[in-house]
Amino acid sequence: MTPNSALAVRESSKIKSDVRKLVAQIAKMDAGKVRESASIRDDLGIDSLAAMEILASIEKRLGIVIDEAKAFDVVTVEDLLDLVTQCLKKKKRL
Repeated sequence: MTPNSALAVRESSKIKSDVRKLVAQIAKMDAGKVRESASIRDDLGIDSLAAMEILASIEKRLGIVIDEAKAFDVVTVEDLLDLVTQCLKKKKRL
């Protein structure tokens, strides 16, 4: 593994951890219980208002702008992580 790829893995892990913590905080649960396969609404009990709070927190913490139209397609924590990753890649290209 090259130093750049090792750094990318660490950054990705940190981002996943940060997003999980934010989701857990809003869902009022332990971050360790937030699985990537979990449905944000059905499994974690997060309503649309709380979901918007999560998105706003992620945008603020990571300095990104999340497309609201794409945010409506988010069902699972994994979907959210993928969307955040896309936004970060877009930010780096600018």
